[in-house]
Amino acid sequence: MFRRVTCLTLLVACGWASADNGEIAHAHQIDSIQIDGRLDEWPQDLPVFRIQRQGDGLPVAPDSGFDATFRAAYSLDTNAVYVAITVVDDVHVGAPNGEPGEWTDHDAIITYIDFNHTVTGSGAALYLAIDQYREMMSGETSWDADIVDAGWDSADVAVIRDGATTVYEWQFTSSKPLSVDSTIGLDFLVVDHDAPGETADGALYSWGRGFGKSQAGGRTADLLLVGQATQFGTLRGTAVLPVDAEEGDETLRLRVQSLADPRLWMQTRTDAQGAYELTLPVGEYRLSSVDQVIWVGDRPDVIAPAEPLEVAIKANAVTDAGAMELLVLDEPVRMPAQGALFDFSAKDAADLERAMNAWMDHYQVPGVSLALVKDGEVIHHAVYGVQSVYSSKAVTSDTLFEAASITKTVFAFTVNRLAERGEIDLDRPLYTYLPFEEIAHDERYKKITARHVLSHQTGFPNWRWANDDGEMDIKFYPGIQYGYSGEGFEYLGRVVSHILDEPLEDIVRRETVEVMNFTPRTFFAEAPELHEHTSRGHLSGMTGPHDFPSEIGVAYSMYTEASSFANFLIGLLAKEGLSAESYALMLEPQVAVPAEPGEKPGWPARYGLGFHMMNSPFGLAYGHGGHNGNFSCLFEIYPEHDMGFVVFTNADNGWLLAESLREYLVIGAAVDAEESAD
Repeated sequence: MFRRVTCLTLLVACGWASADNGEIAHAHQIDSIQIDGRLDEWPQDLPVFRIQRQGDGLPVAPDSGFDATFRAAYSLDTNAVYVAITVVDDVHVGAPNGEPGEWTDHDAIITYIDFNHTVTGSGAALYLAIDQYREMMSGETSWDADIVDAGWDSADVAVIRDGATTVYEWQFTSSKPLSVDSTIGLDFLVVDHDAPGETADGALYSWGRGFGKSQAGGRTADLLLVGQATQFGTLRGTAVLPVDAEEGDETLRLRVQSLADPRLWMQTRTDAQGAYELTLPVGEYRLSSVDQVIWVGDRPDVIAPAEPLEVAIKANAVTDAGAMELLVLDEPVRMPAQGALFDFSAKDAADLERAMNAWMDHYQVPGVSLALVKDGEVIHHAVYGVQSVYSSKAVTSDTLFEAASITKTVFAFTVNRLAERGEIDLDRPLYTYLPFEEIAHDERYKKITARHVLSHQTGFPNWRWANDDGEMDIKFYPGIQYGYSGEGFEYLGRVVSHILDEPLEDIVRRETVEVMNFTPRTFFAEAPELHEHTSRGHLSGMTGPHDFPSEIGVAYSMYTEASSFANFLIGLLAKEGLSAESYALMLEPQVAVPAEPGEKPGWPARYGLGFHMMNSPFGLAYGHGGHNGNFSCLFEIYPEHDMGFVVFTNADNGWLLAESLREYLVIGAAVDAEESAD
């Protein structure tokens, strides 16, 4: 069902095509090339492409003193792709032949190559060159088996420095036959230092926009393998977005795929006015939207083309595809009048399964683990979808998900137990237990207590790396307002470990995981079970790598699944593990949480000692959400009705599914209509 909205037709044409992340280049067919860094054998008439973006996507500043270009070719005889990058830079910060330490300490280049280049999100192999030093920077964490197995036996590079010019000449050999008029993934990240002996990271420059090209499929740019007989035409058109859709640098991505050969596909970005133009080999193509969730006003919405668009590209001609109207999709599930969890039945279970499948398709969520709790037991547990869209491996009851910030509640419960026994004083300044040297220059930190941490009133940033300088600081005087902070929880974790003189994970397991009986399938750091059973996370529908923490992070690092974690909800509802007095203190409001524009459900919110609480139409609701980028999750408890739910998803858009689930299970259409009228 489509909801038609007022639309704005965007008609300004853009320049050269953009790709998965911003660029498209052509590689021409040759016999072969010797990799020696001299470029004597390279045809002089090959097109030259400029590496002209900073790593964050912005154009290279004119006064940067940096200039880089590349050419590409391929050979069907050697089944190889050749790339020559020329960097002109007056200052070259080199490295010794041995290991150079951090790769960002020297002038360097990472080349990304993705021979599979599938629309389901294959991975890119990362090859690093620093003068004569070489390193493979992708491997066992990748979701793509071909990348895990990739090595220098299928790649070669020669680096020559001559005056102000450095040449990087690469050969990449594919394990699968190359074909004319197909595309592969290619990109670069170039490090540039302006002064010898610099200790800070150098400037980063890329061909296609954006960082994280190894963190999810579909983030490299496109290299088109051009044949000698290839003829081209031009495709242009516009995307018609909802009039309230946010515009700017995050422009819309469109996919163009050949109807005759699915290996020939590219992605283009519209300009800020919604227009696109790109050159394609002659043939018939289907045009579709890659981006499924966009912000319309102060809320994200799901969009899709009103109808499929197919075009025919003719030689030396311009095909005008016209305006492709993108419509905002309606919520795919009809909400029950009353929340289904209040009186859940076998019919409700069947209806919920249909709803979950609809939401997963709607919000581009590959996999889900769900449990419903009522009257002291799990009344429904189900898993849905796949662990990875790339592997299509199904989610099972053993599949683990990142619990992200839900981890905070598990640690908070531990701290509340320690406080009940007098092993930590919630109102004693933490520095008196263990100083925090990185922030000791700011005397305000001596006011921070465990109570401030658990209720997010420390004044710390969420994470220091989000600061411009990457350093710790204090944003406001501790205890006067709300400011969500993972840094605060990590500091408190170090304090707890110091007080008890034990490994922090052992403490959390003993005090909460075992007491609340969710030991099975719950982990906090590197373990064999994580490699075997953890789902892959997804960004914009594309699979990402595993990167398990070496030790517990009490703000973020729990791995679990719904049926096991549901025991924590049951224990909370039964008020186990703490005295009634301690439960009352834990759920006593400490600070108001400001409402975000468009935030759902919009109920007045507070923080207790580690739990997010809301004044709902159904009485107190408390729990926590989690979002680690490519995993989203939520649990909520409604103690007046002895019920709750927990949902784990393996996607960035999973929080949207969780909001719909809350509306379906708890709010219902009748209450939602009343609140909308108010």
